[in-house]
Amino acid sequence: MYFDLDGTLCTYDESFESLFRRAVSPHGTPTDAAYEAYVERLLTALDRCEPDPYRRGFETVTEEIDLDATPAALAANYCDIEVDATVVTADAKRVLDTVAATNPTGIITNGDGEQQRAKLEFHGLDDRVDEVLVSNSHGVRKPDRELFELAKARLDADEFVYVGDSYDEDIVGVREAGFRTVYVDGGSVAAEDAAAADGIVSSVGELLDDDSLPAALEGPFASQA
Repeated sequence: MYFDLDGTLCTYDESFESLFRRAVSPHGTPTDAAYEAYVERLLTALDRCEPDPYRRGFETVTEEIDLDATPAALAANYCDIEVDATVVTADAKRVLDTVAATNPTGIITNGDGEQQRAKLEFHGLDDRVDEVLVSNSHGVRKPDRELFELAKARLDADEFVYVGDSYDEDIVGVREAGFRTVYVDGGSVAAEDAAAADGIVSSVGELLDDDSLPAALEGPFASQA
């Protein structure tokens, strides 16, 4: 059984724009244009699985505004701030522990390998799973089937389930690789609008007590005595 990271196991207590401004403000005045340029370049780097995506994003920022710090230093500061802003609930950890007690368990996440693994280590999630696959470390991103096929090869199981919060990347894409799916929709999507998912919950913590999951998915999430 695999889980997504951002938006599924991990959330944020601050907006990304606020994190950006906190990283930049000690070195100059952040602007809306600088933030927009940063986001565009960062997302492009992540989509292309380029190395050092945050540094590349901040290189664009230093072209927009005068700052007394290098792109590498700004990126390192931002990444630390972002990790500190992550939130993993006790329920999310309990889900991982419960599933891992009886099933091979892993995490598949898009993003920069170093940054995503820093989040896992910060919250002790890396010790709770058997495998971690980060898109940029493998040169392919969800919903590309290649990443999910690689995940299947990493864990010994007859059937695979994936839990994620992005309908296109985590549900539609992974079903093509033969996974069953649980969609974490944040309570905002009607069941009929998420027809490709085998189960729907509003938060990952509901996996341990949600009676609406199909019988085929209930077993892996059953509480252990």
